[in-house]
Amino acid sequence: MIIHTYKPPIVLAAVFCVRLAAAQDYVGPNFAKCQKRVNDILNGDEWNGINNVTIEQYMYYGAVRGMNPEYSRTSRDNFITITTEGCKVLCESPVDFYWHSSITTTLSIISNWILPIMALLSALPYDSLHRRTAGAPWWETRIMGTLRALLNWLGSPETALTNTLFNIHQMHTCLAETKSSGQGISGNSNLRSLKMDAYYVLSCIGQFNMPDLSSDDFLEPLIYALFRGFVHLDVGEAAAHGQSATYPPASTTPEQRERSRQAKAWTRELLQEMAFQLRMLRRRGIYPSLVNVFLFCIAYAMAVVLAFSDVGERTTAHALALGILVSWLPLLVLFSILDRNPMSADRSRKLMSRWLWNADAIRRWEKGSGIPASQTPPPVMPAGGPPPLPDWWTWSKEENLRAPQLQGGQVDSFQQSVRFDPFIGEFVGQGRQMGYHGLALAVVHSVYDSHGPDRRMRSIEEIVTHTRLKLQGRRPWAWWRMALISLAMVWLFAGMAFMISYNTPTVGFACRSGSYTVYGLLTFGSWFLSLLPCYKHPKNWMRAVAHAFNTLALLTLLLIIFASFSGIFNNCLCKGGLAGYLDFESAEFYRNPNHFDVYTWWMAGAIVGALPLAVCLLRAAWLLIQLKPLWQASEQHNPHVRNPEVDMIWLI
Repeated sequence: MIIHTYKPPIVLAAVFCVRLAAAQDYVGPNFAKCQKRVNDILNGDEWNGINNVTIEQYMYYGAVRGMNPEYSRTSRDNFITITTEGCKVLCESPVDFYWHSSITTTLSIISNWILPIMALLSALPYDSLHRRTAGAPWWETRIMGTLRALLNWLGSPETALTNTLFNIHQMHTCLAETKSSGQGISGNSNLRSLKMDAYYVLSCIGQFNMPDLSSDDFLEPLIYALFRGFVHLDVGEAAAHGQSATYPPASTTPEQRERSRQAKAWTRELLQEMAFQLRMLRRRGIYPSLVNVFLFCIAYAMAVVLAFSDVGERTTAHALALGILVSWLPLLVLFSILDRNPMSADRSRKLMSRWLWNADAIRRWEKGSGIPASQTPPPVMPAGGPPPLPDWWTWSKEENLRAPQLQGGQVDSFQQSVRFDPFIGEFVGQGRQMGYHGLALAVVHSVYDSHGPDRRMRSIEEIVTHTRLKLQGRRPWAWWRMALISLAMVWLFAGMAFMISYNTPTVGFACRSGSYTVYGLLTFGSWFLSLLPCYKHPKNWMRAVAHAFNTLALLTLLLIIFASFSGIFNNCLCKGGLAGYLDFESAEFYRNPNHFDVYTWWMAGAIVGALPLAVCLLRAAWLLIQLKPLWQASEQHNPHVRNPEVDMIWLI
């Protein structure tokens, strides 16, 4: 009687891999069997018509690169080497002895490297996939967006690191502004807390795609919402603190001064609530990600131990090279922890749009008196009554505004300027998408007129003007510095992996070192495109070319990882490489400095490859502690006192 039992797919896959490896052990003898065949022929045996005379056409007696000169002088004749063509004849007939991967080696590499790499991949900051974007074509769905992000992270890590490091730099600059002082801002005990809220909200908005920042319909409401709580009420107060101008222009009546006071209080209330909501939406759970990074570091240390221990074969050196090659992955995860994306980008985007709606309503309400109707439609002033409240956001108003747009109708400029969804695009932080996202840095450098202790805060209009000029100008030096640092780190890891494989006998350019070179060059493609002036607003052709480079780079990386435990690079052509010959010795033989100098190259690659990991771990820990006040908030309660005059229905 045959009993059928159900096995989960993952179990079947594991059984298949074990049986495949076992089958390779059975039908594919290891490297030593081919070595024995060559030795037997040299000692007088005959195989397939090849004897110790005819085998000479397949032998190599030239110089062996990397060999100790003294050993080469005294014992070169005892070191058996054959040509690549000779390997094909002697070792690949009737079976390919080199196409072999033992179960021990395969499972060792999988447990030591593949599993930590998978853990790091799972810790990358993916977006939520809980629903499909309504009405969007298939290439704009959440799944495709996640796949594009993964393609950018793995296909061009230097480009993703550039954007991530630059945004961390912007956050650090925002935090520095909360500690510095200057003239032209109201002095009170809550000033630093208010500045912390303003610059934190600014750093979050800067991570969303802004397709059009040239229009004042977005920049002026944004600057007003962020900094209206800082500016002074009238000319006398501004002059006393050295402010260059006021917003709005000088108040002349008690009613206007009261209106300005209320506008200032309301914008503060909205700003504090917006900052609190964004802090609550910030992705938590950083400790599991740190554990994944820690596990990768342990795997790195184990690979070093195995490579330099007295046991193991030559595959341990190639496993070490694989680990060094992908050492940028824990750094990308590590810095993504500092630059964490929101748990729900859609929720954050909606709150930002509604917050700007209400802030712009306050701006229009404040400017309603004495401003020409051609510039801003003033609110209707009831005769003998108090001024009306701002036009707060409501669901009905947003739906009424959206209806004519969905039907292809036209809306007037007043309605268009308070609809902020078109200005705030999808979340593109941490290298998810090509483009320059330097809004936060441009605003920070536009708030004051200088960097000294006597600097003066500009007016809202001046901040808007200077921000627009900086966004339209050249990218700051900080971006270029982060781009060069990112390129140097990724190429350093690729270079160390190349060095180890290149100097592991057979010394020379071969399949492994060549694949590392190809991967490094392909990842450089998107990074190079980012240097072009049009990168600030990339065209479709740039995105297509970048995706092509990233796709090829990702496929190359997958090939490298697969080859590390499958043995597809263990063939005559890959073993011989451009050198054209290969030998039969083991890793223990190569590690002996009396024979070869690979120990020096392995040690140099391991140390140089570990230095960026150690430095970045320390730097990230320092930044995590330093930047924590910017996003830290209590989940139990909102510390801000609600102003009953401010409508908070936008939080639903």
